[in-house]
Amino acid sequence: MSSFEQKYCIGSKDGKHKVFWNITALLKDLQNAAFMADNRNVADLITHNDFYGDPEYAMKTDVKCPCIVVVLSDGFEKLIDGNHRLFKASQLKLQIIPCYVLPFDYHKKFIVDYDSDIYEKVIADFRG
Repeated sequence: MSSFEQKYCIGSKDGKHKVFWNITALLKDLQNAAFMADNRNVADLITHNDFYGDPEYAMKTDVKCPCIVVVLSDGFEKLIDGNHRLFKASQLKLQIIPCYVLPFDYHKKFIVDYDSDIYEKVIADFRG
């Protein structure tokens, strides 16, 4: 059994503070949760989520597999899983992509070592 944990990170502008989501644990929990995938506009997601991945790998992904979008404490939606699928959807000129859209109270428990002060600083810088 692998001990690999997939994580997603956003950080403050000065790089001193970071917020990590444990994607592995979140995906496992979603298997038992009552969340239904909702469609999100590909162009809107692309606007707020830069792609730094492997385009060749992206074109092999399944765009029917829902991405994960979290609603940050300020109400902004951020993609934390599915950047390759989103890239592929944009290349295929798809208008929508399925996403789990998770409210703050749900996804907060998957933030590693959650600290509200650090979280709010990072979110403010990230959105700044």
